[in-house]
Amino acid sequence: MKRRVLVWLRAAWTVLVLMGLSWYYRDGFRTDEELLIALSLLAILPGLPAMLWGSLRLRKVTRSSTPLEQLADTVAGAVRRQWEQEARVRGLNDPRPLSISWTSAGAELVQPWPSLFDLAENWPGGPPGDPARWAAGPEGLAGRGGEIDQVFRERIPTRRMVVLGEPGAGKTVLLILLLLALIEHREPGDPVPVLFSLASWDPGQQDLYAWMADQLTRDHRALRAPAHDDLERPGDRNQADALLEDRLILPVLDGLDELPEALRPQALGAINRALPLGQPLVLSSRTAEYRDALLRSDMSGVALNGAAGIRLLPLDATQAIAYLQEDAGRPGAAATARWNQVVALLGTEVPAALALSTPLGLFLARTIYNPRPGERLADVAHPDELLDPTRFPTRAAVETHMFAAFIPAAYRPPSRWKAERAERTLKFLAHHVEYTRGGTPDLAWWQLHNSLPNQLLAWAWGCAAALMTGLAAGLAGALTGGPETGITAAVLVGLAFAVGVGLGINSSAYTKDRAPTAGVFFLPDRTAAAKAVTTALVVGLWATVKTGVRLRLGFTAAFVGGFGAWLWESIITVPPDPATTVGPRQVLAQDRRAFWITALLSGSLAAVALALLIVLKAFRDVGLRDGLWWGLLVTPVIGLCIGCAYSVWWRFLVVRLPLAMFRHAPWRLMGFLADAHEHRGVLRQVGAVYQFRHRNLQRHLAAPQQPRSIDPVHDRPDRI
Repeated sequence: MKRRVLVWLRAAWTVLVLMGLSWYYRDGFRTDEELLIALSLLAILPGLPAMLWGSLRLRKVTRSSTPLEQLADTVAGAVRRQWEQEARVRGLNDPRPLSISWTSAGAELVQPWPSLFDLAENWPGGPPGDPARWAAGPEGLAGRGGEIDQVFRERIPTRRMVVLGEPGAGKTVLLILLLLALIEHREPGDPVPVLFSLASWDPGQQDLYAWMADQLTRDHRALRAPAHDDLERPGDRNQADALLEDRLILPVLDGLDELPEALRPQALGAINRALPLGQPLVLSSRTAEYRDALLRSDMSGVALNGAAGIRLLPLDATQAIAYLQEDAGRPGAAATARWNQVVALLGTEVPAALALSTPLGLFLARTIYNPRPGERLADVAHPDELLDPTRFPTRAAVETHMFAAFIPAAYRPPSRWKAERAERTLKFLAHHVEYTRGGTPDLAWWQLHNSLPNQLLAWAWGCAAALMTGLAAGLAGALTGGPETGITAAVLVGLAFAVGVGLGINSSAYTKDRAPTAGVFFLPDRTAAAKAVTTALVVGLWATVKTGVRLRLGFTAAFVGGFGAWLWESIITVPPDPATTVGPRQVLAQDRRAFWITALLSGSLAAVALALLIVLKAFRDVGLRDGLWWGLLVTPVIGLCIGCAYSVWWRFLVVRLPLAMFRHAPWRLMGFLADAHEHRGVLRQVGAVYQFRHRNLQRHLAAPQQPRSIDPVHDRPDRI
């Protein structure tokens, strides 16, 4: 319905323009005032469809008294839908769910069990859960698969847990399963489990609560809205802050090991200080990195306060065999028989068997060696090559080989993207996040603007700006003053814009990170309106007295400016619906829509202001027609500049052209990333950003010539 309305609005605007042009060529304008009115209407009409579409698609923000408990219930539904979809895309149940097993973590890595009993029994307001269900000791935490929910909610007295394991052992997968189970058993008003990837946190620069609030508003953009008790001061406290402060968010912190080594002890201390003992939490890390963080810390041997720990075990050989063979096809099929020699060695110390003892290793192997429907078996690599002791003498060698073979296998035909081009793009993106972005796993489209040197972008877009603005200025100059004026205007304006764009791209305003705009919404502010009217009166009186302009001109110009100031004060960028989460493509669409709405609205207001000033004869030395031509040139520039101030989509647009020209990435980059996530399994989606399937895959792609830069993997993942 809304799209149909927009189509009709566009059609009506086109009809009006055509009618006006036909009337002009038939009868002409009798006076300059008629010409001015026609052109002013023509200038403001393009903004009307955008404003109406915005009001239809993005409803007005109103004052709401929704309790935070109800907001938490709404967010819980959005979180559940988000991770259920991600579980399907990651194939966690295809061909069968892998049941991850665990045992208790080493006693030196967690607090003594008696102290956990004491903490829980002396909890303010009583112990959490039923003490009769608490495990009698650390050994009671052992389990597998779906038991993780029971372990966390019932067996651990404090409901604070550390999940430890080796690379690819399935820590993130287990956290997703735990998150979905917690939401399934959640009562209305209970805390909402939310998964946070710690790799993007700098504990030395940002408080944990502030960082989590930023992550919440990035992935659940509705939480940017002002808290229900602070709508008169929308910038002071948003809904994400309110949920965190009221302990309605249960933090699931993934990947302490992905922080730089020097920051891990600092991060543990910051978590202990920020999250009181009464707040449940989950933290995951690789075992060796967690132990090193404890040994290097100044915390006197104290680990995460009040937390028990579990350690993931290698997959059972029988389970791995069933997984590989079921994915290959029916029993006895040729594709299934190809695994006979490999599966016969699973559970031994053979390097290939060790590499296939984790969920990550099995996923890589099935992608590389199992045929897809319609593929010829002879065109797919044979898994027996993994048993070659000369090529693969260690587990690390096997894993490096599978990382190298994974991308070509994921993009085997039929695929919209050729394997060579896809691998080149993924290597570029991996290098960007690994080195330009400091090793973060988050691949965000709004941060790609610094993937290329600013000087290159400045030259490219300076030339483009000079060409476009020079042509427009030359046309306006030629129509008002003749060819010589047109040439002069084209050269001067083109050079000015080239220099301006070049300096802008090299400035900190461009290179500094900015979050995408969630959308343009209108929240009328009576205080802002009063300020705008008062300012208009003062400025109008001052202009009349000091400059000698006519009273009508001074007050008209001031009121136009005051109205515009009030309008911009009343525009905020928060979405109204907390029941939805957004992915990278939705974030891009929202930000692009905000750009065009603000650009068209501000350009139309500038055109109206200019028209009023011309009617009031504010420009004594400029003719009416000349003023109109130059006004039609300037007002779109004003609109585009204000649109850029509200949006970051234009940065992505700026960088896409050189990325495509230098063959670093395809022009339809967002489509490529969506395909890599939804159909190839190369990327995973975490809220509004993409991440590579595994951190070691990211490092391999970023530096393929240095495979040893990948984190070392112990030959025995079950040995601490």
